[in-house]
Formats: sequence, structure tokens, C-alpha cells
Amino acid sequence: MDFSVATLGELSLGDGKYGIAASAVDYDAELPAYLRITDINDDGTLNWNDRKSVDDPAAYKYMLREGDIVFARTGNSTGKNYYYDSRDGEFAFAGFLIRFSLDDKKVNPRYVKYYAQSKAYWDWVASFNTGSTRGNINAKTYAQMPIPLPDRPTQDSIVMLCDSVSNKIRLNAKLNGYLTA
Repeated sequence: MDFSVATLGELSLGDGKYGIAASAVDYDAELPAYLRITDINDDGTLNWNDRKSVDDPAAYKYMLREGDIVFARTGNSTGKNYYYDSRDGEFAFAGFLIRFSLDDKKVNPRYVKYYAQSKAYWDWVASFNTGSTRGNINAKTYAQMPIPLPDRPTQDSIVMLCDSVSNKIRLNAKLNGYLTA
């Protein structure tokens, strides 16, 4: 099967945007929830153990929307990513994350979500490492990330299969939570 290659920047609406540089505060339902690197698991799911809020009027400019994916840009977390799912609630994203808003006319956004969990993606992230130190990746570099791009029907089939598995994992995690409660 032949795939073309596009960059993340080519598949996005505009440039990558850095999150808000604000301190986290204890979670408050009256304030926006705050998505930080530490809230993202390696598999792109959310870690709900220490949910925080952000108390800054500018936070509303940094709210995630459908089709958004954020990437960690620094330290040992470089490369961790989260594709926004409205079932997870609303979030403002923190400054060590970079948001790309995917253009659904150019790509199935969920295809990019699953690509960003693939071995090929993690190999690309690892190419920025120097010795035992994980390299930082800025918005410009993320925008140049190559993504193999099959035709849209193939993307949709891949997403449908991955969504099916992902939904089963989500359900099992929820059931396990009930069993341990």
C-alpha cells in the first residue's frame, strides 16, 4: 500500500500554539480544569489522580476543542500527547504543551491521534535524544513531523478499528475502577 507523507503543520489549521504559563491551583469546578504534562499518561489517556484548575482570566483562550492534539515539548515527557476528547471534560492547556488544531478536510484527526501513539512516532521523538537525555521539541519542529498519510477511506478504517479497541480499553478501565472502589 502506498502512502503519501504530510507534515503535522500541513495537516493543521495554523501554527502550533504554546499553552498558558500559569500556576495550577487546587481543582475547583468553578474554574477551568488545567491540563498539564503530568496529567497525560504515556498511552495518551488522562491521569485523573491529581486534577488541577487554573485561576487566570486568560485561560479561556487556551481551551481545547474537538480536533486538537497537544504534545509535551520538554524533559523526559517530550513526545507525550493527548488528543482532546470532549467526554473527558473541558481543559485549558499548560505552557509546556503545544496545541495543533487538525484540519478535518485534510486528515481524519483521530488518525493523527493514533499515529502519535505508534512506534514510528516514538522513533521520531527519540531521534532528538542526545545520549540519555530526551531532547526538547518546539512547535516549529513538531510542525515538520512527517506523518504517513493513506487515502481517507483507509484512514477512516484504521480509526474505526483503533476506536473499537480504545473504547473497550476505556470501558475495562471504568469497570476496574468500580471493582476497586
